[in-house]
Amino acid sequence: MEKTLFGIVLILTFTKIGGIISRKVKMPEVLGALIAGVILGPMVLNLVQYNNDIKLLSNLGVIMLMFLAGLETNVDEFKKAGMSSFIIAVSGIVLPLVLGTLGAYIFFNNFWENIFVGVILTATSVSITAETLKELGKLNTRSGINILGAAVIDDILGLILISIVLAVAQTSSSEAGNAVLPLVFIFIKVFLFCLFSIIGIVYLPGLINKITQHINPGRGLLTFSLAFALLTAFVAEYLGIAAITGAYISGLILSSLAHREYLERNVRAISSGFLSLIFFASVGIEANLKGLNSEVILITLVMFIIALVGKIAGCGSAARLLKMTRSESLQIGTGMISRGEVAIITANIGLQKGIISEEIFIPTLIVVILTTIITPIMLKIAFSHKTERRIELY
Repeated sequence: MEKTLFGIVLILTFTKIGGIISRKVKMPEVLGALIAGVILGPMVLNLVQYNNDIKLLSNLGVIMLMFLAGLETNVDEFKKAGMSSFIIAVSGIVLPLVLGTLGAYIFFNNFWENIFVGVILTATSVSITAETLKELGKLNTRSGINILGAAVIDDILGLILISIVLAVAQTSSSEAGNAVLPLVFIFIKVFLFCLFSIIGIVYLPGLINKITQHINPGRGLLTFSLAFALLTAFVAEYLGIAAITGAYISGLILSSLAHREYLERNVRAISSGFLSLIFFASVGIEANLKGLNSEVILITLVMFIIALVGKIAGCGSAARLLKMTRSESLQIGTGMISRGEVAIITANIGLQKGIISEEIFIPTLIVVILTTIITPIMLKIAFSHKTERRIELY
């Protein structure tokens, strides 16, 4: 027990210092937390071991992270995003999924592992993009609005896709005989989960607001909200759907509450100040960089190229079909490049479930870091007047 407690002390201290340094160089705190985990783990200082206690806190960190992501989602803005953002999001999922799966076949022959590589590459992290758009004063342009709308839809569709692939992959590997009937049950369960989630998002906030309208937000509301998040995560996991999907849905449901700001502030304190730091550090601790060889570097290069092309071509071509200008299409495609928390979480789940190997896990972390670094640079270039003029001339 004492080793675990000291390990948590080291994780919180190192990740927070890493986050401060990351912020200083205008990068997300998650990068500092990942690097802190690598430093604390077996690769460098070997001060913290990935044991069952750390694993439990890490899994809770994932649930709180996705619950917070749901709480921070503006459902009204999501509704306003419209068909254009939906088409851009779908295109930005399909192309990376296809290219990622085909690219994985260059190195591996395992069907589900290759599919999962594609799934990992469908993720989008809009946090760094949103910050860059704010800095450039482009958040409320047509490109900015479509990027933010498509990113939200991308998250929701991506989580559904992760749930389906996880459930089908695990069923296929466990069923030696006819797997048709189990697969039918999986799709029924996913459909029902999605149906009840939509009903919950539409009707539950109004009911909860009526119950809580005459009370001040306090610890009771926070406690019941956390219990609700864990319950939906449990139901999702029990049905064979990813727990992160349930946690995100619970956040979406509670994001329309009158006391949303209170919940968001307190959940962020629990997540960002404690549990999610342990999750990101544990990912770094788990990463065995001793396996970094020429083949892993080649896999990373291929994944990185697919990560760029998949979003720029996928989202950009959809924007062009919607009669947007060439420069707007490039801006939207570039804004969707950055992977982030969801890609890391997806890869981590795949590793824990035995769907992907360490050979894929390490390139995923590197690709997340590279896309996070390159997105702000490419966005500034895409929004520059010089680039806009050049593109529109061709």
